[in-house]
Amino acid sequence: MPMDGFTLSYMQRELHAALLGGRVDKVNQPERDALVLGIRSGGSNHKLLLNANANQARAQLTVQTYENPVEPPMFCMLLRKHLMGARITDVAQVAGDRILVITFDCMDEMSDHVQKKLYLEIMGRHSNLTLVNHEGVIIDAIRHVNSEMSRVRTVLPGGIYQLPPQPDKLTPESMSAEALAQRLGQLSMPLSKALMECVAGMASVCSKEVCAQLGLDAQAPCNELNIAVISAQLSDFYTNAAELAKPVTQYDDAGLAIDFFPFPYLTRDADNQKPAETLSAAMDAFYLGRDLRMRMQQKSLGLQKHIKSALERTEKKKAIMLETLANADKTEQNRIYGDLLTANLHLLGKGQESVTLQNYYDENLPMVTIPVSTRLTPVQNAQSYYKKYRKAKVAEQYAEQQLVQIDRDLALLEGALDDLDKCESSADLAEVRYVLTENGFLRPDASQRKKKKLPEGKPYRFTAPDGTLIEVGKNSMQNDRLTLHARGNETWLHAQGIPGSHVIIRSESEPSDETLLYACKLAAYYSKGRNHPALPVDYTKRKYVKKSANAAAGMVTYTHFQTAIIGLTQADQAQIMKAAAKLDQGR
Repeated sequence: MPMDGFTLSYMQRELHAALLGGRVDKVNQPERDALVLGIRSGGSNHKLLLNANANQARAQLTVQTYENPVEPPMFCMLLRKHLMGARITDVAQVAGDRILVITFDCMDEMSDHVQKKLYLEIMGRHSNLTLVNHEGVIIDAIRHVNSEMSRVRTVLPGGIYQLPPQPDKLTPESMSAEALAQRLGQLSMPLSKALMECVAGMASVCSKEVCAQLGLDAQAPCNELNIAVISAQLSDFYTNAAELAKPVTQYDDAGLAIDFFPFPYLTRDADNQKPAETLSAAMDAFYLGRDLRMRMQQKSLGLQKHIKSALERTEKKKAIMLETLANADKTEQNRIYGDLLTANLHLLGKGQESVTLQNYYDENLPMVTIPVSTRLTPVQNAQSYYKKYRKAKVAEQYAEQQLVQIDRDLALLEGALDDLDKCESSADLAEVRYVLTENGFLRPDASQRKKKKLPEGKPYRFTAPDGTLIEVGKNSMQNDRLTLHARGNETWLHAQGIPGSHVIIRSESEPSDETLLYACKLAAYYSKGRNHPALPVDYTKRKYVKKSANAAAGMVTYTHFQTAIIGLTQADQAQIMKAAAKLDQGR
């Protein structure tokens, strides 16, 4: 669920308890709008994630591993300068709203203690992270906002930090029954909507849940309720809300995390809510893999458009070549017309637009009418048909040659498009880009030569039910490395006839039926035919898989194979997604 002010209040208390007095040991900025602070507190190391992404803005402690850029962004370098070694003296929420402020005790250039604050504003596309000094002056922000972008307030280095405009609402921590009753008594809307109007930080989900916790009808109009009694109940609820904290993660029927709550929600299916040790742990379970997929989708968007454009051009080119071959009968007809005209030059008169001759190439010897030009001599008319024949014949041969290359290009592009969905790191993405560059679909990036060489991307590593290791390539380069470095008697798998991952069962003995089935499911899942109800998956020994010298990355031939027909259920896909997400967490 979105982190509204009500949920943030539970996270604020959790962070305050875990981080107060902690020292900042690391500052990383894995993404343009996300920070990860390494904090040593209470004898333990914590990773504090502060995310200002429009779709996933939040604050939490996390155990997930994030890939950092080769060169840290400027905002990250600035925070390292100001916050490294600083102590956290407070973690607070502003007026029950979606604003978290972390206060640090820092040392300035004169070794004096100074206070600096880091504000996280969780406000959709307006989310931001801003570092402010002890005088309230903005040191820098992760997202600059000038006067052209906002007429309400600017967020620029050197300016005075101002909180976003605060709505005229009661804060959950400080409201009284009398103040709440006064406001609710003036409204006639349903109670849940009235709470959203009157109380800061209330989203629709939370307001309905508060009503359910108190046994109130969320849809009942306020003017039909005993507002004094209800206001007293609500005031007591908010006063004691911290005692309810028992974080849970909600799962769907397939076992995928679909939401998280600070305590079990009565408005949700109780059987699908599983307890978590902390709210941060519940959020980790929910966001496990989601962050990574979203980031990689954003990074690969430009490349995806380029591949789709190249695919469209290549498919059009193929259509033209096929049309050329489809006209082969007409090509032969031009030669026949030329022969017939040459053999019957004496029958062609001046100014004729056509001539009817017997076609001795047909066993039935039919008469055929041949169009001729009045501006050409009989010999020139015959030569004109020969010229058309030779030109079409050359085009035919060219089309046949081109179709071989076009089919290779289409396979490479479709494979690259499929590989983008499996990218989990900059190294994975760089390998897809490298293959496209090597095959002429992208221009080499001159700036890449100046950067540090990225490490090779790593394949997925799954564990079969009997403990056997199964590796799955994420792109064509990894497929090559995985397959070509495998031992001869290890089992190799691939979805038949479509782009997909190479899968290796890391055992030279015959795999169990259970392991083989699991590997087949992985090969089906990591292929373009994932949702096919009966997808053929081929498997054979690695020694029967060959790669020709000029073949593109990931392109192989194989023999001595058997085929399994696989149809992945929703539960199968969910199980693989969960296993892959755990791999992401362990990276």
